[in-house]
Amino acid sequence: LRTFQASCRVFLKQNPEKPVGSQYVELTAKDWYPACHAALLLNDESLQATKAFFQRWFVPVEFFDHQSVPGLFTGYYMPRIKGNLTKTKRYSTPIYGFPHQTRHLSYYTREKIDNGSLGNKAPIIAWINSPIERLFLEIEGSGVIQLPNGESLYLGYAGENGARYTSIGHVLIKKGVLTKDNASKQGIKRYLESQPKNVNSILHENKSFVFFQKLKQPMALGAQGMGLTPGYSLAVDKQWIPLGAPLWLATTVPDKQRVNNKPFQRLMIAQDTGGAITGLMR
Repeated sequence: LRTFQASCRVFLKQNPEKPVGSQYVELTAKDWYPACHAALLLNDESLQATKAFFQRWFVPVEFFDHQSVPGLFTGYYMPRIKGNLTKTKRYSTPIYGFPHQTRHLSYYTREKIDNGSLGNKAPIIAWINSPIERLFLEIEGSGVIQLPNGESLYLGYAGENGARYTSIGHVLIKKGVLTKDNASKQGIKRYLESQPKNVNSILHENKSFVFFQKLKQPMALGAQGMGLTPGYSLAVDKQWIPLGAPLWLATTVPDKQRVNNKPFQRLMIAQDTGGAITGLMR
């Protein structure tokens, strides 16, 4: 309920006629007003009252494409990376802010950006010590740069170049150097760090590139421009699912020992997107 209320505060500030739906669900901001007003006036946060609220205002629907669609559910977090505000021998990988000019942004692929094509068209927020760490920062969409003086610089997603995202894990599996069983973040990182001469050529196969912004508060910023709620904000493909929509998630997650999977079922709110988050069941 609190997570949904956060989306409501965004809708209520928007132009009533602003399109906020998806390709399959037509919505304007004003379509959310009745449910949002009711949500923000709800003083009783008990399970019974919350359940009654969602049952009153929403009807469950299911997307299907005339066949069973396999789903993929992943978690994300805010990585903490050591960095610096100026370029040094140790910290030489730039974290870019969003470019000043947005025309032909897809021209600036990861390879071209690494080769300096952006020039002074985008601000550099900070410098870190590895393009591998930058890739994983981009995948998560937010993170924390730990500066040498002990201060923390919080970064949030600001946009991307529009090029198609290619999973480096899939690239390494295709090359035969990793398998589906060991292509985890740790496995990918270990392999890339063992092949320093090949790192750039491998990373450049992912033409997508993410730009960041400095955040004033310690939070992960979602696609609606407000802080995400840990465990209750869900990243979706907004071609299918409108931001702000409640979704019933029924999946499994590893237990603490990472030995067995346990059921994980809860109502969540669509509040974020991601380059790798594509399709109706991702």
